[in-house]
Amino acid sequence: MKVNLDTNVFLSIKNKEDDHEYCEKIINSIEDKLIDGVLSTIVIIEVLVGFYQNIENDEADRFSSSAVLNFGVIPVNLEIAQKAAQLRAKHNIKLPDAIISASTIISKSEFFITNDKTLLMKLDTKKITPKEFVKNYLESDKNNKS
Repeated sequence: MKVNLDTNVFLSIKNKEDDHEYCEKIINSIEDKLIDGVLSTIVIIEVLVGFYQNIENDEADRFSSSAVLNFGVIPVNLEIAQKAAQLRAKHNIKLPDAIISASTIISKSEFFITNDKTLLMKLDTKKITPKEFVKNYLESDKNNKS
């Protein structure tokens, strides 16, 4: 199974937000190669900005290394740009969100995992919150294997 993660999945962990443990479970499952994870370069940029604003350069380096080692990184190319433009025009979403969403479609990810309520309502792709993903796919897989 392939999933594309939104920026807020990483920020939830960094900021210890409510339900961040679900985000941690997803990332751990990707690092353990139980599921395939992909990231848009936009997600990497958005997460790194927070580290650099807080002068957390070591954390930024660790995040970058982990992203490259554990995730398929999807660059913005012409195909992504065209799909992002279509999504932005159709759904009136912010350009970074359109690029990340386009990455989900072009990479043929089964799910776009996000906590963004606007994207959860507007997009036509198969989107899900981290909590729903863990409960419906990660925990149910463990129960089925027992």
